[in-house]
Amino acid sequence: MRLVNSKYYEIVNEIIENANLNGKKCIDATLGNGNDSLKLLSHLGEDGFLYGFDIQDIAIENSEKLLNKHNYTNYKLIKDSHDNLDKYIKDEVELVIFNLGYLPRANKKIVTKANSTISAIEKSLELLSDTGVLIVVSYLGHEGSFEERSSLEKFLKNIDQHKFLVEKREFFNQVNTPPIVYLVAKRC
Repeated sequence: MRLVNSKYYEIVNEIIENANLNGKKCIDATLGNGNDSLKLLSHLGEDGFLYGFDIQDIAIENSEKLLNKHNYTNYKLIKDSHDNLDKYIKDEVELVIFNLGYLPRANKKIVTKANSTISAIEKSLELLSDTGVLIVVSYLGHEGSFEERSSLEKFLKNIDQHKFLVEKREFFNQVNTPPIVYLVAKRC
């Protein structure tokens, strides 16, 4: 077992593998092409349920194809901003994941924005179970990415330390602005 990761998805996979997701509810707040949704569904079991959000038709379509290909039915894909997740979900969730930026191999002008992302994170934290985790993967390089990360870090740094634990994992010696992974959990 390697103790230090070299790719952001290894961190995400480690969290998902170690979380007790069987029979729980999860949120993929930025569907993309459905890869995180697929990973989550493989750990939810038949009684678990996944909510997925994206504002782009192509993301919904790509995710739907991928999940159908693997015969999953315990999910709902919602074409709406993650900022509106509280309109659709009232139940406690075990895991929420955000991949900030743009949809790979699509229009790079359609990107996540700081205000809606932070609002969605706040709403997600209200739904998070006592044993749950929120994952945010922040990329740089697209329009508005530096502002989004700066706002995200300011927000996360100021979350009440008596209520939440916040961890920042970054690849310190890599060039080309690698993604940073933030993990948030309730302090119990």
